[in-house]
Amino acid sequence: MGWLVCFGASSFAETINFYNPPNQTNLTSSGSAMDGNFVFQLGVFTNGFVPTRANITQWNSRWAAAESADYKTPNKSFEKLHTVSSNISPFLVGTAAWVWGKRSTSAGDEWILFRNSGWTWPAPNLFSPFPLDWNAANANQVVIGSINGPGHLMKSESVMTYSQWQSGMLAGEPLNSPTSDPDEDGVNNLLEFVFGTDPQLAGPAPQTPLQKVNVGGNDYLQIQIPRLRGRLASLTVRVSSDLVVWNSGSGHTVEVSNTVDSWVVRDLTPIGGGQSKRFLQLKAELP
Repeated sequence: MGWLVCFGASSFAETINFYNPPNQTNLTSSGSAMDGNFVFQLGVFTNGFVPTRANITQWNSRWAAAESADYKTPNKSFEKLHTVSSNISPFLVGTAAWVWGKRSTSAGDEWILFRNSGWTWPAPNLFSPFPLDWNAANANQVVIGSINGPGHLMKSESVMTYSQWQSGMLAGEPLNSPTSDPDEDGVNNLLEFVFGTDPQLAGPAPQTPLQKVNVGGNDYLQIQIPRLRGRLASLTVRVSSDLVVWNSGSGHTVEVSNTVDSWVVRDLTPIGGGQSKRFLQLKAELP
């Protein structure tokens, strides 16, 4: 005699349980405890987009959320089950899955974006009895914020849009556009935003020191930019040999370091050998 046992889709299905372990310390960039205004989203980035520090201004437009979980302050955690019912684009099998934590206020936002290298979008499976276990503590790819840092499990990082900065630093000021310069110090509002300087207090432009560095026996020009990494503006370093034709991108420059308050970029064309003059220029744009 044989037995046929049938399970409905409501009993078994491919699900993803994304969460952080409860009752651990989770902090904001200022060191205060995460609060109930944080929301953690499970999702993917569209069209093969890979989030990096350099393209942070594009994240929102490339993000597709599948599920959201509120952060609960009583047990200091978020947790949600997401049932995978199809693989409609952009939720294709094998796509890198991320968890993006956000808190938005008028003064600025807090973000944390992370994944584990094994978190890829699955196919629906009505016969899968156990959920996929995606624990924040196991994240090994963290683009913004930190996981398992000193004294905390999760810590978010401060980010700010131009409009948020504008509403605070330029409240009541009619010359509040990115290209305006209300303090007439030669630094427009967009650059004041990027550098974290006061747009209504005249002062010298922030120094962006150039230096000559030797790499592999060749000398290159390198620039250090004291910008604030959390300001949501697109920054590009362009290079030229004649101040007429300017080039940028991976074939022309390389990022040397990227810290919270400093960005260092090196020209990829050596000085000498017919290139006696090289020029570097910073371009800032809003997304």
